[in-house]
Amino acid sequence: MSEQRYEVVFRGDVVPGQSIIEVKQRLAELFGADSARIDGMFSGRPVVIKRNLDEDMAKRYQSSMRKAGAVVDIRRSAETESDSSALSGETNQASPQLPDEEVEVAPVGADVLTPEYRRDFSPAEIDTSYMSIAETGADLLRDNEKQVVPDRKVDTSHLSLDDSE
Repeated sequence: MSEQRYEVVFRGDVVPGQSIIEVKQRLAELFGADSARIDGMFSGRPVVIKRNLDEDMAKRYQSSMRKAGAVVDIRRSAETESDSSALSGETNQASPQLPDEEVEVAPVGADVLTPEYRRDFSPAEIDTSYMSIAETGADLLRDNEKQVVPDRKVDTSHLSLDDSE
C-alpha cells in the first residue's frame, strides 16, 4: 500500500485582516506568476495549487500560503498523478463531484467556523441604568444646558441674487 498523498486547494479566501490586493501581490512573488494567473486563482472556484504531496510538504505549502495571507485547505488526493500546478495553466472545467455520502446543511445558529477562526467572545458589562429614551420631538437639553444666543441685527440690504453685476 502506498503512502497517502495530498493536494493543496485554494478557494480565494484571505487571512482575516489582510488586504486582498497585498495578498495577490505576495502570491505573485511567491509563485513567480503574472497578475492574470493570480486573479484566476481568486475566481471563487477551488483551485488545486499542488498535487501528489506527502503530508509534511502539503503542510509547508499551507504555511507558506498563510504567511502570504492566503487560506488553503489540504485534502487527500483521490488519484495518484505526477506533480502539477494550477499555475501551469491547467484548469478543470468539469463541475465538482459531490461526495458519495450524504451532505448535511448545518442548522441555523450552528458554529461553522474552524477552531483557528473562532474568537472568544465575552460580552462587555456596561451599566446603562442611568440612560433613558426621550419621547419623539422632545427637547433633549435641560434648561441649564441650553446656550443663549443673542439676536443680532445684520444688514443684508446691500446683497443681491442678481447675476448682472
